[in-house]
Amino acid sequence: MSAAFLAGALLPALLPLPLTLPASLIDLHRRIIPDALNLALLLLGLAVAGWRDGAEGIGLGLAQAGLAYGLFRTVRALHARASGRIGLGLGDVKFIAAAAAWTGLAGLPVLVLAASLSALAAVGLLALAGRAIGRETALPFGPFLALGLHAALLIGPAG
Repeated sequence: MSAAFLAGALLPALLPLPLTLPASLIDLHRRIIPDALNLALLLLGLAVAGWRDGAEGIGLGLAQAGLAYGLFRTVRALHARASGRIGLGLGDVKFIAAAAAWTGLAGLPVLVLAASLSALAAVGLLALAGRAIGRETALPFGPFLALGLHAALLIGPAG
């Protein structure tokens, strides 16, 4: 592993880990992503954007976070209306918005794809382990969103 790869891609992709790890563990145990962790993730992402691109980066990061929040809040509402149940928690929506400050809107497809595929893999493993899986099976999505954020940050510079 070259020093350039470490400095250019791996370390920046791991920078939010002190926030995504506790958010993931709390979501696994309590089925909630605390607002304080989502806010810290947003602020750190904006700080990184500001360090990289100045005030313009902060403004752009904040605008993209707001757009991501609106988009996924709408997806949440449409799913609830169509299915009669909440499928995406508000903590998940806030996490995605905070993550957008890191990845930009362009990084969200990678984040959501990595999160969804890893969640599907987890469901498959639960089914293989003998757990009954059905429409009502609930799975905290925070750990998968965290994985998706790190994947998007890692892939972003390479892509």
